[in-house]
Amino acid sequence: MIYTAIDTFYLTDEQLKNSPSRKDGLDEATEKTLRIYGCDLIQESGILLRLYPFSYVVPQAVMATGQVLFQRFYCKKSFARFNVKRVAASCVWLASKLEESPRKARHVLIVFHRMECRREGLPIEHLEPHANQLDKLFT
Repeated sequence: MIYTAIDTFYLTDEQLKNSPSRKDGLDEATEKTLRIYGCDLIQESGILLRLYPFSYVVPQAVMATGQVLFQRFYCKKSFARFNVKRVAASCVWLASKLEESPRKARHVLIVFHRMECRREGLPIEHLEPHANQLDKLFT
């Protein structure tokens, strides 16, 4: 029998109910909340990074691609083992490359850092590009 990429594209109900996150002890409500939170981060960061180069054609292409990458990643990996913010930032960076609207990884990290500061009510500090601050993000 020949298998193609489309054969593994869709998930069965059984696979959805027994996701890696559920196997690690996360309940359905928590997993759903984390999925929504990650997609929200991707959407907001895409707006802040101005990832809509052809707004008259497909304004949401980069953000939608990032969200699909995010959802597909967590179909195979657990929320308990991989940080949601790191994965969301990685998906934004990768989606910007895939949709031919590239952004530097440094710019993506700075935007995610500012979003985190704003959401937590912390003062927004300037990140030095070669300092250890970038290494400490999302820990």
